Amino acid sequence: MKRRFANAVEGIYSQRRFDEKFFKGFISNIKLQNITNPLIVNNGKERVCIKDNNYEWFEVYPDNSNYAITIMFDDKKNLIEWYFDIAKQVGIENDIPFEDDLYLDMCVLPSGERIVLDEDELINALNKGEIQQSDVDLAYSTIKMLEEKYVENFDKLVDFTNKISELFASECRVVKKTNNIVNEKV
Repeated sequence: MKRRFANAVEGIYSQRRFDEKFFKGFISNIKLQNITNPLIVNNGKERVCIKDNNYEWFEVYPDNSNYAITIMFDDKKNLIEWYFDIAKQVGIENDIPFEDDLYLDMCVLPSGERIVLDEDELINALNKGEIQQSDVDLAYSTIKMLEEKYVENFDKLVDFTNKISELFASECRVVKKTNNIVNEKV
């Protein structure tokens, strides 16, 4: 299991603590710069660039949770995806948010489709003795909770993202129109 810090990505980094009705925890904003090699990944459905110059990420670390969310926008402020890292714990070290990665991840596309990723990594970690069965159970129960909270209530995820963008005064925004998600520059 590895610890991943919010400020590990190159770019202009800022973070804020929020104690709002809709969210309590830390949110980091990263405006990616000086990227020499764009990062293109397979999100479980297709290959997509998630990291390049002038892309913007919001990394969300809710209090008392077992997950972190990275909300990714391209250089034109179009939503790429929501990426949920399942974590053994989320916390703060030296004033920087972190998550202890539990291997299992979930990607939610702008269409609302969800893709669970890296189950093989979770099982391999269990088989190697790096984690316990209780960690596997925690990872799957967290995925189930996130599906109920955000995938089954997709409007809530869109609204949450728009509020974060407003709090950081970013131009990134997701707007829902007639059962389709479209991206709009505000």
